[in-house]
Amino acid sequence: MHDNGAPALAAEGTGFGLAMSACLRAQAAHEQRTWFQRLRGANPLSAEASEFYAHGVGELESAVALAALGTDWIVAAATDEQNASRGADHVVVGPAGVFAVCSRRHPDAKAVTAGRMILVDGGRVAYVRDASILAERLTDSFAALGAPSVRVHPLVALTGTSELVHGRMKAPVPVLSLRDVAAWLIRHEVVYSRSEVAALAPVAARLSGWNVRPAATGASVRLTARFERLRTEVDAARRRYHRWLVAGGAVALAATVTMVVVAIPAVVALFAG
Repeated sequence: MHDNGAPALAAEGTGFGLAMSACLRAQAAHEQRTWFQRLRGANPLSAEASEFYAHGVGELESAVALAALGTDWIVAAATDEQNASRGADHVVVGPAGVFAVCSRRHPDAKAVTAGRMILVDGGRVAYVRDASILAERLTDSFAALGAPSVRVHPLVALTGTSELVHGRMKAPVPVLSLRDVAAWLIRHEVVYSRSEVAALAPVAARLSGWNVRPAATGASVRLTARFERLRTEVDAARRRYHRWLVAGGAVALAATVTMVVVAIPAVVALFAG
C-alpha cells in the first residue's frame, strides 16, 4: 500500500536520497490502483515516479552496501547525476585511501571483465573510463581544496547482475559486485590513520557536487523505509504480472492442443472420403 503521509524529502542539508525523495513525491500524487489492477499485477508507479525509480533503487542499494563500511569511513554521494538508470556515484574516504565508486545497475545481466573492457550481456560499456575520469577530477578537486597529497582511486561497482566473470587480463580499475565493495575496502592496505581520515572529512564536505552522507538519522531511516515499501509493492506487482503471463501462455497452449486434437479426426475423414 502507498504511504498517504506527506511526501518524503531528502535528509535536510545532506542531499541524501534525492532520487528516492523525488520518486516518492511523484508517487504520492498518483491515484492508487483498483483491486482489478492489483490482481493482474499492473505497475503501481506513475509515469513521473518511474523516471526516478531506477535511480532511487540504486541509491538504496548503495546506501545499504556502503553502510557496512562503518564509522571509520566517510561516504559522500553525488548530487548532480542526470542518468536515472545507471546507479549512484560515491566518494569514500577511509583507512584504505580515497576512492571514487561508480556504481552501475544491470538487473539480471551477465558481466565479463577483460583488461579495460567490460561486457554486459555482450555489449561493451565504458565504465572503466568513466571511473578513471571521475577519479582524476576528484584528485584535482582535493588538491584545489588544500589536499594535494590525496590521490583518488577509481572503482567500478556493478549491482543487479546475475553473474560477474573476471577474465585473465587484470583490469586497471577494480570491478566488483556492489555487495562486495565494503569488504574489499576494509581488507585493503591501510594508508591513512584515523586522525588523517578525520582531517579529510571537512575537505570531502566541501567538494562541489557531493554531499557527505549523514549517520543514520530519523529522517534518513524514514526515507529509506518508505522507499523500500514502494519497492516491495513494485516487485510484488511484477511477480504477479509474470505469473499471469505464464498462466496465459499455458492456457493458450492447451487451447491450441485441444483444437488440433479435435481437428485431426475431421481432417482424416475428409481425406479418407
